[in-house]
Amino acid sequence: MKPVPILMKQWLGANERTRVLPGDQWYLKFAASIFPLVQQSPLFKENDYVQKDATVSLCMYFQDVIAQTGGWKTFTESYYALYNTYLPFYRLSDSYIPDEINPEDIAFVLWTLKSHFALYGPDEYTLQDPYDKDLLDLAQEVYKLMDEEFEEAPINEEPSSFLWVMGPDLLDMPSTPLPEITPETKLSKDVEHCLEYSGGKSLLYFATYKELCKFFVEVLRWEDTPSALLPDLQYKKEFVIYANAKGMLIAHNVAAYFCEGHNPMYNAERAAAEGYKLFCRPGTCPFDLIKYGMLKGILPDVQLPFTNGKEVLQKNWDFIARYYLCEYYEGE
Repeated sequence: MKPVPILMKQWLGANERTRVLPGDQWYLKFAASIFPLVQQSPLFKENDYVQKDATVSLCMYFQDVIAQTGGWKTFTESYYALYNTYLPFYRLSDSYIPDEINPEDIAFVLWTLKSHFALYGPDEYTLQDPYDKDLLDLAQEVYKLMDEEFEEAPINEEPSSFLWVMGPDLLDMPSTPLPEITPETKLSKDVEHCLEYSGGKSLLYFATYKELCKFFVEVLRWEDTPSALLPDLQYKKEFVIYANAKGMLIAHNVAAYFCEGHNPMYNAERAAAEGYKLFCRPGTCPFDLIKYGMLKGILPDVQLPFTNGKEVLQKNWDFIARYYLCEYYEGE
């Protein structure tokens, strides 16, 4: 018999319960079959802790599918309610069955284990290609083991925690409509002046703080004093102003990514190389501006930094923003 690499304490902690259920020991024994695959994969070479954590998550997925309860079922149902499909990234064929194990599910679980939002500093996020060969190979190997044991796996009646998949609020955050301007909208004076200046265009672009200040004073008629001209922006550049129904929004260091004819700073190469940070680095850009750019089709070059990163980001941008931006998603 293979030694069991996962302790009951770790398994119960992942499930967020203290009571041992009749099926728990079976899943710990099954973990002994999964663990060597995880150890051998190039995905999880950091340390023993990471390998055990990945093994637990894979067994949690198996437990939830068998029981048809718990974190995995909650996640897929919530995701379907938002996006009319059960998973991001993967095209689900007719062979995909929501109530059974699927290689795509396992691949996504592995993706969550390798993709981390910024917990402390804004640059501490990690990115993982959901189509990475090592990831897909491991998903297929794990799927085969689960398929062999599917009929034997016991049902644990007590649901697992939603937290093992991802944060509890991730899919609960509502997606709000763009703050579009209608004839009935009561606009602020700043927004009125912006739209008059731009000929009705919602986005305005300024290369330098000096240009921005000139606009503030001459067009918006702000007081020409340092304290009135947003001095925190004096060392920033490449500004975008978004005039909308909620007010005037200002972002810096992002103008190069927006493809509009009246934007002289647009740079397709930079957008392709750096633009993904809008969706992954909290605080880089207000979400309303990101959403405007995607829904209006003026961020056509943004892509994640791997081979098929453009398709992955362009088709899954809202979920990726939710996942990485956390409270900045739909935040002010």
